[in-house]
Amino acid sequence: MKEFIEALKRKVLEGGEVDFQEAMRLIEIEESPDLEALLNAAREITFHFNSEEPGLCSLINAKSYLCGEDCGFCSQSVRFDTRVNRYQLMPPEEVVKAAREFEKKGTKNFCIVTSGGELSDKEFEDVLEIYRRLKAETSLNLDGSLGFLTPERVARLKKTGVRRFNSNLQSSREFYPKIVTTHTYDKRLETLRLLQEGDMEICSGGILGMGESREDRVKLAFELKPYAPHCLPMNILNPRPGTPLANVPEPDPLEMVKTIAVFRFIHPKANIKLAGGREVNLGNYYQEMALRGGANGVITGGYLTTPGSGVAEDIEMLKRAGFKPKSSKHSEGPQAGSAASPQENPQASLSS
Repeated sequence: MKEFIEALKRKVLEGGEVDFQEAMRLIEIEESPDLEALLNAAREITFHFNSEEPGLCSLINAKSYLCGEDCGFCSQSVRFDTRVNRYQLMPPEEVVKAAREFEKKGTKNFCIVTSGGELSDKEFEDVLEIYRRLKAETSLNLDGSLGFLTPERVARLKKTGVRRFNSNLQSSREFYPKIVTTHTYDKRLETLRLLQEGDMEICSGGILGMGESREDRVKLAFELKPYAPHCLPMNILNPRPGTPLANVPEPDPLEMVKTIAVFRFIHPKANIKLAGGREVNLGNYYQEMALRGGANGVITGGYLTTPGSGVAEDIEMLKRAGFKPKSSKHSEGPQAGSAASPQENPQASLSS
């Protein structure tokens, strides 16, 4: 198996691609020596195609618990009694204040997230005004996760200064109907297509640990491949009370780390970020293992309806894993970093 891993690594480093069957062989690895070889190879691929500066992203839940979709993992669906805070779109002053605080702490990427399938016309105009203020009053890279889009909305977001948009696929096509029934998988793919056609950077990943198989995880990676996401957030289900997935068993953390390494073989240039559920499911030990074996960024400072690690804490963890975070305000290196993160709306990801 080590020879197989080495051969695949060389192929990827030389610009080749891993096929589905090869990826399945990787994700079926069980023996510790082979797993170590896999993680080491994934790390080499990471630093070959990406800078040593990690992606460090923050987000704000700007409109909460007002989604009519039925995503089974999501605490912001009004169909479920989850008792999270509910509020309409936040005033610009509050969003700008939060963005400035994150910027002072060392993040360069800031994502506005809103619950719901799509924004009303008035809400969309209000969000554009918030982005204008953020553009004028901060040096942050601006990202969004605002639900379903139209070509016009993609163009207007880009014109206003939005760099990247998050729309997670969440799972494989085959597994998707088990967690969502109010919209189709093709609806999600349509959003990625609109972003691609509108020349908007794409942030898209999924959620692990919802009961899916290893094959489902590899299929998700290949569903994403045609869209070449700049940022690929890896969420791990943190079951929310009141949701249909509230009682899903905790996943094996080593299995999650291995999956992230396999994603690196399939998406060598993406900024693969540890996102929602990382603290709960991986803890410090397995987070660092994942960052040494394929991941090269984190969502920091908390999620949509649950707290997370602090920025300073995450910066230290990234340093221990061999990355070199920079405190100065500047853009990320090629293919490194993003802000669209784990968001719990039908277009986003978990991180509640």
